[in-house]
Amino acid sequence: MSPTLVRDSTHRMLEVNPSLTYAEIGRLLGVSRERIRQVAGKRRRNIRSCKICGQLIQVRRKRVTQTAYRLCYCAECWAIAKQRRSIANRIDFTCEVCGIDFSRTEGIVRCMKKRGHKIRWCSRRCHGKWLGTNR
Repeated sequence: MSPTLVRDSTHRMLEVNPSLTYAEIGRLLGVSRERIRQVAGKRRRNIRSCKICGQLIQVRRKRVTQTAYRLCYCAECWAIAKQRRSIANRIDFTCEVCGIDFSRTEGIVRCMKKRGHKIRWCSRRCHGKWLGTNR
């Protein structure tokens, strides 16, 4: 196959089905996976589809969307999933000093119980007030 035909066929296949691997495209065109990687170049890198909505996603800024990209979420779906996780993994308490309702994550609650502590205060300030009145 001529190099231009391989290049054009590769780009067409990636546009139609971006989830194809280089090995699958190479097998179809009769060239190696490495050659397909070279031909695809930057065009293929940093492109995935969201596993919730199916929209194509790209990494725009390092560290900000890298986790979302690695887990195959677009920015909108990542924000929704992150919010759901933060709400689902929280336990509500009432402060013994000021009476304000507050919440802590399950991990913090488990760690405190393992150490033998009770979660009584919403902040260090309330903890200090409680210590001042109970000593």
